[in-house]
Amino acid sequence: MTKIKEYLSKFNFYSFALGFVFFVFGVWQILSPGYWSAYLPKSFSFLGPEKFFRINGIFNFIVGLALIFNFYPLIFSLLAILRLLGVISVIGIFNDIAIRDLGLLFLSVGIFINSL
Repeated sequence: MTKIKEYLSKFNFYSFALGFVFFVFGVWQILSPGYWSAYLPKSFSFLGPEKFFRINGIFNFIVGLALIFNFYPLIFSLLAILRLLGVISVIGIFNDIAIRDLGLLFLSVGIFINSL
């Protein structure tokens, strides 16, 4: 029972929410990398879409789990920030994906600042 109380005392809903998004996208990219191939810029095609999105999915999965459990939020929110900045810089800012990622970026920055 004390472990549950300890976890709940450190629970951060914002970190959980961002982690959940990263976790779900990670699982999705690992299990169905072909679905994401249309989003792969030509400059990243040297890896092949399936390998690229499986690697990306593993990264997202790990970052997501760490944020869900509020494990080193300073480090993992920074990784989320860098990842989201990378996506936004590659696909541009004026589209539906970038707007979603911009909102996630703001959330990541908030978690990072709160963790300082």
